[in-house]
Amino acid sequence: MAQILIVEDEALIAQLLAMYVEDLGHEVIGPAATVDEALAMLNARRPAFAIIDCTLGHEECTPIADALSKANLPFAFATGHGIDALPVTYKSLPVISKPFIFEDVERVLSSLAR
Repeated sequence: MAQILIVEDEALIAQLLAMYVEDLGHEVIGPAATVDEALAMLNARRPAFAIIDCTLGHEECTPIADALSKANLPFAFATGHGIDALPVTYKSLPVISKPFIFEDVERVLSSLAR
């Protein structure tokens, strides 16, 4: 079982993603709804990996992605806007498209675990 940080500002979407992650046998850290919350959670705990929404209200996810990258923690993005929503330096990372499908979450978590 891995600890997975979820960063998602939409409560129902975060709840669905957390349910999928837990159904796959993992523990959820969060969800964090803002950049500050996510960074605080990263400072308090070290997840195995993370799933972060590209846009958190009016905030961009880049500071979270940078912190995860600096800590050498694998992560994936969640977005309903396609690959164009990803920060330029992170366009090669895995993406889970919204609306979430269980099999997509499972596939991306498996790829992060490798």
